[in-house]
Amino acid sequence: MGSGGGRVLSAGGAESFLRTGLRWLYYSEVCVTCAALLMVATALFADVVAREVFGFGLFGAQKFAVYNNAIAGLLGFAVVVHTGGHLRISLVDRLFPAKWHGGMTRSGDLVSCVICIVLGAYAAAYVRSSMRFGETDLLFYAKLWPFQLVLPYIFFASAARYLAFATFPNLRPAEVVAQ
Repeated sequence: MGSGGGRVLSAGGAESFLRTGLRWLYYSEVCVTCAALLMVATALFADVVAREVFGFGLFGAQKFAVYNNAIAGLLGFAVVVHTGGHLRISLVDRLFPAKWHGGMTRSGDLVSCVICIVLGAYAAAYVRSSMRFGETDLLFYAKLWPFQLVLPYIFFASAARYLAFATFPNLRPAEVVAQ
């Protein structure tokens, strides 16, 4: 139609936009993961120093470290999806002709997307129920649901990645091959 204000993003432009967005998402996840691991190390180090110097540990340091370690570990799932480091059975590759591999990979990405959406929905329901019941940590009396938000996040972020990989196969990372 006319020269209105609406611009249409071309397929190449959409792919470039997604590549940039996924890269920033990845960097953000890695930064949060590193910060969480740094907090684990700091809390445990401070706890050990306090035990050695003062004869008693820091209240809640170990529980704090456990929560941060869980967050870092769970975010690792999304990081692995982004980098293509997940494990898969390569035997299947030899069972089918090589010309099918591209379609099979895209189908696998779509199936993985659906699985992540389903798991994300269950995780979101879990967080909602934790929120509704007002579940708290027994040591800190802190609400648990903010810590649990990482669960639906990792699944929905991974679903978005798998959908992007299926839509634009060039975005898919090269798989890490074990030696």
